[in-house]
Amino acid sequence: MSDDRSVVPHGPEGAAPTGDPCPAPADSIATMTTIDDTAVVFEGGGMRNAYTAAVVSELIAEGINFPHVSGVSAGASHLCNFVSRDAARSHATFVDLVDDPEFGGVGHFRRGQGYFNAEYIYERICYPDGAMPFNLGAFLRNPARTNVTAFNASRGEVRWFTKEEISTLDTLGPVIRASSTLPILMPPTIIEGDTYVDGALGPNGGLPFDAPLRDGYRKLLVVLTRPRDYVKPPLTPSVSALLRMAYRRFPSVHQGVALRASRYNAGRRCLFGLEERGRAYVFCPDNLWITNTESHRERLEATYRAGLVQIRREMPAIKAFLGL
Repeated sequence: MSDDRSVVPHGPEGAAPTGDPCPAPADSIATMTTIDDTAVVFEGGGMRNAYTAAVVSELIAEGINFPHVSGVSAGASHLCNFVSRDAARSHATFVDLVDDPEFGGVGHFRRGQGYFNAEYIYERICYPDGAMPFNLGAFLRNPARTNVTAFNASRGEVRWFTKEEISTLDTLGPVIRASSTLPILMPPTIIEGDTYVDGALGPNGGLPFDAPLRDGYRKLLVVLTRPRDYVKPPLTPSVSALLRMAYRRFPSVHQGVALRASRYNAGRRCLFGLEERGRAYVFCPDNLWITNTESHRERLEATYRAGLVQIRREMPAIKAFLGL
């Protein structure tokens, strides 16, 4: 991938509209400040992540980097854009991409490609001749350790993919796709002969802060896509029946979804407890109104801009937490 852009413009043409120029990936890596004692964690949430894409862009604009980056589901896309230091792509993948006729929709779902056309949006667009090329060179030059969570339905267990396992476009795309594969809405992803679905089905309930804690990090910046007072409701009987039927060969998928609410709510309580003890800064959206399947560009643009307002308001407190 080319690093020949010296400045990434911001504005309506698809770059991150933050008002000021952001450094290009190569320049960002050369000038960024890595916060050695803190890890960053990105929650998923489908298109709700348009809100937190602004957080990714603004952290890059501020020159802030972390030695450990974890992401799950749509948060895995944030991980890629953050580590590759591509603020423009952070905006484009959650706002501009919906205008691509191959993005998805009911027609793609009926053809078996998924409501989100996963093979296209996570794999094909990343190549040099794709709609949104991914800067793999910058991604690999950033010394940050990465962990992408996906759920191995064949074995009934979570797998954490490290940067070393996604060091080519041929390996990165399928892993990000696997982590983001919403059951029923998207077809499963096959990696090394095993069937994978959304990483949120594992024991952490879709809040992948267990990886940095396990790796010894005592401080966390956690970027959520639900309001601070959100409580996930239990699985409904109708969805439960649909999952049992759709994944009868993989009962761990139904089990993971059935347990997710309790795991997720417990994880949030743990996070807020860490926050009370000064070990975490938890970013929670306070003006988010779209669903995870939103596909109207103007609503996604408004969502991104709302996220930008909040992250700019909170950035001084985040910097204080990080010791900057």
